Amino acid sequence: MDLNEVRRDFLIYIVDDEESIRSVLNDALSGVGYQVEMFPDAEAAFARIQEAPPHVVISDIRMPGMSGIDLLKKVKAMSADIQFIIMTSHASLETALEAIRLGAYDYIHKPFEDIQDVIKCMDRTVERVYLQYQNEQLLEELGKKNQALTQMNVQVIQEKEEVVKINSLMSQLALCKDLDSVIQTFLDQTHELLGKPILLLTHVPSHLAFVASHVAGLDKSVLKNLGLNLKHLDAREYIQKIANPATLEPLQKLITEVFKVQESLTVPIEEEQSITGYLVLMDAIADISLRRLVDSFISIFKVSYMNARMQKRIHDMAIKDPLTNLYNRRYFNEKLEEEMSRSRRTRMPVSVIYMDIDHFKKYNDQNGHPMGDVLLKMYAQVLRKTSRKNDVVARIGGEEFIIILPHTDKMGAAVKAEKLRRVIESTPFPHGEKQPLGKVSSSFGVAEYPAHCHDAEGLVKAADEALYQVKASTRNRVCLATAPEGFVIDFEAIKVQPYEEKKK
Repeated sequence: MDLNEVRRDFLIYIVDDEESIRSVLNDALSGVGYQVEMFPDAEAAFARIQEAPPHVVISDIRMPGMSGIDLLKKVKAMSADIQFIIMTSHASLETALEAIRLGAYDYIHKPFEDIQDVIKCMDRTVERVYLQYQNEQLLEELGKKNQALTQMNVQVIQEKEEVVKINSLMSQLALCKDLDSVIQTFLDQTHELLGKPILLLTHVPSHLAFVASHVAGLDKSVLKNLGLNLKHLDAREYIQKIANPATLEPLQKLITEVFKVQESLTVPIEEEQSITGYLVLMDAIADISLRRLVDSFISIFKVSYMNARMQKRIHDMAIKDPLTNLYNRRYFNEKLEEEMSRSRRTRMPVSVIYMDIDHFKKYNDQNGHPMGDVLLKMYAQVLRKTSRKNDVVARIGGEEFIIILPHTDKMGAAVKAEKLRRVIESTPFPHGEKQPLGKVSSSFGVAEYPAHCHDAEGLVKAADEALYQVKASTRNRVCLATAPEGFVIDFEAIKVQPYEEKKK
């Protein structure tokens, strides 16, 4: 997504009773391409919103007459699609959380330390709107493909035996919850129909190769190290060559030498005009009626395969941060509430590690934002690789990250955070030597329930306050939260095993 190309398509309303603030925001946002309208009070803004709804409203929280919070409530009651950013010079966690609970996407402080931060905030908001539009388009495409699947069922109703088998396959595929189960179900059903082995080779474009990923009618041990290395193909002919598997000599050689068959059928699987894999049936299928039934099977599979891939993309868009592919703030909040409830039931502790990258703004200033994005991606990869399967690793904004550690007490979480701190400072991130500490480093705040809080909000706040203590001092350090004076725990947590790192 190129923001420079799409900004002109987005309408922004600025609501503030201070003319100077409106002027500064107007110059900044219109200067980078946004359409902007300004309003001195919430009443005038809401009247205009009813006539011509904008994509984003950025409003002061305190104004004469209708407040920014009141305007937020009215806008959200009118349309959930209009994004809202709150501005306040009276910063507090309570007001910010109230705005977020009411549906605001973000909030910013006045006066602005750097107007570029406001533009970045607006860009993030617009990216969210843009992704929502994409999501709607994907859902529309999904509906069309489901309609095509229904029409296909009508077309094959002429042959009773075929219909029974096709319906059986469709019923089995309808029960599948993910892409792997869709593939394996189709292979098993087709193998049962033909009595011959069938294989799926998955395309890995980054390696110019196809890798055997699923099989039916053969021992799954054949999948190990089985595939096609096509790096020898001329880059200019690569796409054309793989689109015609019958002429692909390495593929024919693999089928002949590995599976000992002279006749086979290879069917390319495509998505958006790109080859995603090959179905290899170890039989040419000379019988016309059987071939027609297999073709119907393959057509149904392709639709189910595309639906499963699309569902995964939609699901990932809803819960994943698009830059780092870590979980987003919304998913984090849901999982934290879930883990807190589980902790209350089981009396097992749950901890969080709140962290951010030290001096990230300086890194961006020195190396540029594209390189900053590279750093965020690499950093996220470190967090993912060093966490357990049931840990929840999320990016909750900018350079801030948080990890939920189920069944982990505060000391286990602190040990995990310290290990992670050492891994990060020893990782050769690009241009790390330019940072104030001579390397890319992170600061960490650790908190536990029930030791430090009574609810999810309190757990995050405790970790955040611990992180703030580190940032206010030396940075590149781990700080364990402390319970407020007079704090009484909800229950005595069960002792747990030390935190175990993810097995490499």
